Amino acid sequence: MNKITDELYERFKKNLESVNGTCVRTSKENLGKAVAGIFTEAGIPDTCIVETPLMKEGGVISALEEAGIKVYTDHIRLNAETVKGGVSESQYGIADLGTMVQARDVIDERIVSTMSEYYIGILRGSTIVPEYDDMFDILAELPEMPNFVGFVTGPSRTADIECVSTVGVHGPLQMSVVVVDDE
Repeated sequence: MNKITDELYERFKKNLESVNGTCVRTSKENLGKAVAGIFTEAGIPDTCIVETPLMKEGGVISALEEAGIKVYTDHIRLNAETVKGGVSESQYGIADLGTMVQARDVIDERIVSTMSEYYIGILRGSTIVPEYDDMFDILAELPEMPNFVGFVTGPSRTADIECVSTVGVHGPLQMSVVVVDDE
């Protein structure tokens, strides 16, 4: 993977926003401030986080706590039912779809991305590929396929037989992606 280009980021952002997601780009040093800013603006009082080394380096938990947001990092299955926010890191992104790809066996990552009302996905810029087919090339080359591979594109939505669209039935009502510049 390479450092993300401005063009690739803009394509990812445009396609995520076309399905009602939001996207911001930040440095690792400002990651915590970016996440806290999104939740503060949305009035999210509490969140479950599946912390990764990137989030530790970016000071996500301390920034959220300084903003007055209650953070749960354990007992995710119990807390995810009642908290309003969820934060986890996805392993890949697809620019042409504005999609994050979860490709790990960690069930807590899936829980926070589907049970929270407002989900923030953290994504390293270097892991965003241009097209859908590029993602399958990467997955095919993995030494071992994870038990779960999920594609997350914007807030949850569904439609009934009469094409009445509903948001948030099978997942979050709102979703943001924070793209972190890395090399």
